[in-house]
Amino acid sequence: MEEPLTGGNTSAEVVKVGSTVRRPTGPWTPSVHALLGHLERRGFDGAPRAIGIDERGREILTFVDGQVVWPDHFDLVAEDRPLAEVAALIRRYHQAVVDFPSPAGRPWSDRGGDPRGPGEVLCHNDLAPWNLVRGVAGWAFIDWDLAAPGRLAWDLAWALLSFVPLLPHSRLGLEATRHRIGVFREGYGAAGFPRDILAVAVERCGREAQLIRDLGPRGEPPYARLLAEGHLEIWAAAETHIRRHAPHWQAAVDG
Repeated sequence: MEEPLTGGNTSAEVVKVGSTVRRPTGPWTPSVHALLGHLERRGFDGAPRAIGIDERGREILTFVDGQVVWPDHFDLVAEDRPLAEVAALIRRYHQAVVDFPSPAGRPWSDRGGDPRGPGEVLCHNDLAPWNLVRGVAGWAFIDWDLAAPGRLAWDLAWALLSFVPLLPHSRLGLEATRHRIGVFREGYGAAGFPRDILAVAVERCGREAQLIRDLGPRGEPPYARLLAEGHLEIWAAAETHIRRHAPHWQAAVDG
């Protein structure tokens, strides 16, 4: 029996079948499955496992049972300890892929990918509350379709702006925002935390707005829907907001 799953932006027709998830494939699917297999061999428990392809050509992944943080359970990361745990999970992921064999010709998705930076790390590219599950076994990130090589700051900036959060809807004051940036930085590891992360957060918001602006009018999913729902204005406002406040937050990044 197939149970439709909702909430994602990048895949349609995602269903749960028993203890598995079935999703449409793309040119990037073999690369993503190779990545998930590598993470499994490295003992990284913060991602689903790739099982294969079913008779209908859909990818098969293990279902990560638990609560998705956004939009209904952001309270799960509202305190310092879980925020630091999430940052540490991201660091463990980045460490686990240091030796991932990723030849230049391997196809990855270009949605969300770093458009100009060097391939410092294999980015998840959507490390955000809407892809974070709090399960029985701990935290796990889902929806790995956007994975691609890029700058470390590119991957981390998305997580920082969405988990602190640094977005205009945040009700945090200046000191509270600085505090949560500091908690995230220490949880990830201060020595490896990029000092330009706020500038890259601005860049990421601008890139997201650009994709919606360029691809939405062409009817390309999911950007047509995001354009209709007002996400162009959301990300354009976020770009302006973070650029304006970044000088006041930078001290927390520098430690």
